[in-house]
Amino acid sequence: MMTKLISITIILLFYSLHSYGSVESKGIICECLDCKLNHLDPSSYLVDKKPTEIGFHFKINKVAIYYISKIGDNIKVSENLQTTLRKKKRFYLDQNEIKWTYKDSLNIYAYILDRKTLILSKMNITKTKTLNRRNCKAYSEIEFFKNMNLLSEKYQTYYDKKRNKNKI
Repeated sequence: MMTKLISITIILLFYSLHSYGSVESKGIICECLDCKLNHLDPSSYLVDKKPTEIGFHFKINKVAIYYISKIGDNIKVSENLQTTLRKKKRFYLDQNEIKWTYKDSLNIYAYILDRKTLILSKMNITKTKTLNRRNCKAYSEIEFFKNMNLLSEKYQTYYDKKRNKNKI
C-alpha cells in the first residue's frame, strides 16, 4: 500500500513538472515589425498607413483576437467584428511556441508565437511564407484589457486632432 502511494506521488510530480508556463488568462499586445498591408485584417485601424497594434487573449484553451478599429468616428477595441468569419480558436503550445490559425474573409493564416522572444509570425496556412511579423508584450488579463483600451484612447485623441483641422 505504501509503495503504491509513493509510486502515485512520483508519477503525479513527474507529470506536473512538464508545465511550460501557463498562458491562461494572459494576453499579448503586438506591434508591427514587418507587415504587408494586403495581409492585415480589414477590422484593423491604420494610422497614417501604418497598422495599429493587435491583441491576443488566451483563455480556456482558446485565443481571441482584438483590434483597434474605427467605427464611424470612434476608435474602439473590438473583438472579432465578423464572428461568423473569426471565432475564438484553440491554440497549441509546447515549450518554444504557441500556435493557432485564423480565418479572415479571404484566407486562413497560421500564427506562431515564439515564447522566448515574443515575436509573432503570421504565415500562409502551409507555413512556407511569413506574411507579417510583430513584436509582442505579455500582460496579465487585467493589464491586457487596460492597455488595449489605453491604445484606443490614444488613437482616438490623434484622430480627433486630425479631424478638428478640417474646414468642412
